[in-house]
Amino acid sequence: MLTQAPHSEEPAERSEGGFAILEMLVALAIVALALGVLLAVLTDGIRRQGRAERLASAVLDAQSLLARVGADAPLRAGVTGGTLANGLRWQLRVEPYGDGADRKAWPAAAYRVLVEVMAEDDDPNVPLVRLATLRLGPKEPQR
Repeated sequence: MLTQAPHSEEPAERSEGGFAILEMLVALAIVALALGVLLAVLTDGIRRQGRAERLASAVLDAQSLLARVGADAPLRAGVTGGTLANGLRWQLRVEPYGDGADRKAWPAAAYRVLVEVMAEDDDPNVPLVRLATLRLGPKEPQR
């Protein structure tokens, strides 16, 4: 009569076994969710790094174009543009600075120089980089 084991222990072992499988499924779901979030963060980081590299290249190109004005390129009012080797488009605008009375009174001519660098795949009306400066040049002869 006392040789038989109580029946209450068997159902407890079965429920613990089922509980371990449920714990494993929940743990796997949490790991899968964490890996999904990690993948999204890494993908976003890579995308942002590419954008930062493209912006840095655009800034260097714009600075180079500004440096050429008055040295390699003539300092004359007008608009020029083109495409760079890396596929970015650029536009250089040179305009007289100040009003007519100021320009007559100043000993040198002042020009506002604006460089815009745009990407082909972005909105063409929104430049990646816009740099502006003032340059002094010789006065145009009086007519």
